[in-house]
Amino acid sequence: KLAVFGCTPISKVVPPERHPAVMVWPLLPLVAEGIFRPSLAAAVLTAVACFKKGLKPWWGLGMLPAIALVCRVGRSLKGPQTRPAGRCSREEYGRRLDAASVAAKVPGPLRMYKATTSNTFRPQQIGARLQSQQRLDLSGFVHVLEINMQELWCDIEACATFETFTDEMLKVGLAPLVVPELRTITVGGAIVGIGVESSSFKHGFFHEGLLEADILLASGDVITVRPEGEHAELFRTIPNSLGSFGYLLRLRMRVQKAGPLVRLEKIWCDSPGALIEGLKKNCLRSDLDYVDAVALGEQGGMLMLGSYAKQAPADNKVKYYGLWPQFYPSIVEEGVDFITTEDYIWRWDADWFWCTQIFPGLNFWIIRWLCGPHLLRSDTYKAFNDVMIKNVLEPFGLNKNEELVIQDIEIPVDQAENYISEFLRVCPSGRIGKIKLRRKGLPTTVPIWLCPVKGTGFPLMPMAKDALYINFGFWDALEGAETKGGMAAGRVNRALEDLTTTLGGKKTLYSNAYFSEEEFYRLYNGEAYKKVKELYDPTGRLRGWYERLAKS
Repeated sequence: KLAVFGCTPISKVVPPERHPAVMVWPLLPLVAEGIFRPSLAAAVLTAVACFKKGLKPWWGLGMLPAIALVCRVGRSLKGPQTRPAGRCSREEYGRRLDAASVAAKVPGPLRMYKATTSNTFRPQQIGARLQSQQRLDLSGFVHVLEINMQELWCDIEACATFETFTDEMLKVGLAPLVVPELRTITVGGAIVGIGVESSSFKHGFFHEGLLEADILLASGDVITVRPEGEHAELFRTIPNSLGSFGYLLRLRMRVQKAGPLVRLEKIWCDSPGALIEGLKKNCLRSDLDYVDAVALGEQGGMLMLGSYAKQAPADNKVKYYGLWPQFYPSIVEEGVDFITTEDYIWRWDADWFWCTQIFPGLNFWIIRWLCGPHLLRSDTYKAFNDVMIKNVLEPFGLNKNEELVIQDIEIPVDQAENYISEFLRVCPSGRIGKIKLRRKGLPTTVPIWLCPVKGTGFPLMPMAKDALYINFGFWDALEGAETKGGMAAGRVNRALEDLTTTLGGKKTLYSNAYFSEEEFYRLYNGEAYKKVKELYDPTGRLRGWYERLAKS
């Protein structure tokens, strides 16, 4: 959901004196096309040659914007690098399955490779993710196999992105029950991890819709798991297991009927208590399809209530967000918008919620136009961020005292109001963070995403089943006295983990975690994990649960 370039953002909500001179453009197109290093080298060499000939070296460095413009034109013609993969036949799937099974039976450690950008945020794992050699290639498992319109389910390959899933569903008037907000999150990743969005008040986490799955085990065998039968215990422990039992190849997911538009109503609440009460009240409404909110510090927040609609009224035309205007600045203004269901589902993707503030310039329309809509995507930002961390920030020690606070945390609803104030005390983002938002007439403050979700009964995410929780999503980079030692020390993140435990909550596991192994197993039902691990991977060929979370 967030990663950090390490520069102060250019944004209308940040004081002008903090604006840097350097912008994300032209670097973003160069990184996205995989030519950052050669372009930079060519520009430097040309600048040196110009200097030797008595010319100003800026002529050489001017190559970078020129190359970036060529990249922009080329990407406009070719479309986004990652796009919906469409459908394939069951025969094609069967051939891929057989090939994967044969490859997996070759002795040695077993780790998978997929082609899409990772949506986990653990900086210590960036280098390992980039390596595809000697890995089990599952990058072809990216298609929809079948849609059952009568029983409302879809068979889909597990490395398919939610963009692929959603694209095929919307063509036939359907939608996934839950769509995590970033386009290139994979459906399998949202099962072995945790997937939540604004329909979760009704449907729970994404994995609640799982009917059956094909899974490739450490032995190389492929089995089908269901809620009942021989492998029922494995079925129940797959969610939140981080792939430590095997690799998902196919999922059968429940889906829902959808309308072409979403009517989005935004209602201001003038205190955290009123905001939480508004969420609780509206989660009981049967006429709503989507419910979430954004808290603005302790000032209150905006409720956002969505319901499917067939058409927009004549006096309220369909609104389109993305390249321009941006969606997230609109959430501080009350009113009713009608937007396409596709645009609603991806409303947060073009700005990574509001996290493009960390990329200097991306709140200016001219910079957004220069980048183009095919680069204004979460997968591009994530790839850009990973390159900057690996090649610039870490080698030069520029982020040694910067702490990334990238968290989605589930808190029981009766502790949610208290959590907001305690969170802001533990995490001083308003003072030393980079992400800000402002409602007219109020001071600039910190945005926090609130998404109601029904507690799951699956054992590796221990919660009160069907009880109402609030998912608090917060993504920022902090730098100050409180973050001395940066990510290695993890002072703010450790304090948030302690606060979450104190209030009876659970953090999701897609980002850095600082639990000891003993503490982790105690909090996340390690006994259930160890029992199933012993049955299906007794030799430990696949990386363990804690190893996947905490190590490179």
